Amino acid sequence: MTGSIRPSGPTEAGLRTGEDTGAVALVRAAQEVAGLAPDLGWSEASGLVEALLDGIAHVLADAADGRAEPRPQPVVVGAIGAPDRLPDHAGCRAAAGRLRSLARSLETHPARWAGDTASIMTDLGDLLDRVADRTRSGALSRADKGVVLRRLHSLGRRLREALPAHPGQDVR
Repeated sequence: MTGSIRPSGPTEAGLRTGEDTGAVALVRAAQEVAGLAPDLGWSEASGLVEALLDGIAHVLADAADGRAEPRPQPVVVGAIGAPDRLPDHAGCRAAAGRLRSLARSLETHPARWAGDTASIMTDLGDLLDRVADRTRSGALSRADKGVVLRRLHSLGRRLREALPAHPGQDVR
């Protein structure tokens, strides 16, 4: 057999096993976060969560690239106006656990914006757990909806504040 000997194991984003396992973990975390889609039962809340997850996935990808600062974030606007339904208890629990677990891979990144994003991931996980806890006792009230939406808007603001400002990216 002739040819070069390649290291065994998966490669992602051009990285071979052993070259930079931290970057590979961040790439995998970005892919996983992008695939999370917990249904909070309200289109507004679910849309805001999807927008937060999209922003977090971009931050994870930029951290994997070793960037000194993240690239400009795309503006994502969630859906509004669909009828309310019961939240997906299991989806919220699963997403909450994964967010807290994946936040650990970002906490060790040297950039301040990465640590702030890890904190936002943990807080979003806590919020999703609270939604799941409240749904166990029945349907959520309009007061619950207001609290959840305010917390999601606050997390979105925190994410925007954690990232460096880019011209034309000021969304309020």
